[in-house]
Amino acid sequence: MISDYSKIPPIIYESAGIDRSDDYNNSNDSVYLKRKLDYYEKILLEKELQLRIARDELELLKKNMNHK
Repeated sequence: MISDYSKIPPIIYESAGIDRSDDYNNSNDSVYLKRKLDYYEKILLEKELQLRIARDELELLKKNMNHK
């Protein structure tokens, strides 16, 4: 876990749709928290998809190895 948030490149926040100036001032703002939650849900779905693709590729490789 990163303990010094000032070291995080601004592009990380921008890609998440988070305005860096809002980070400390409005951390309890419901709109800010909703936007942050939406971002993390999107990332989680992308990771789940990547995992499924990797598992499918692994299964295909296993089948190909067994047929040789």
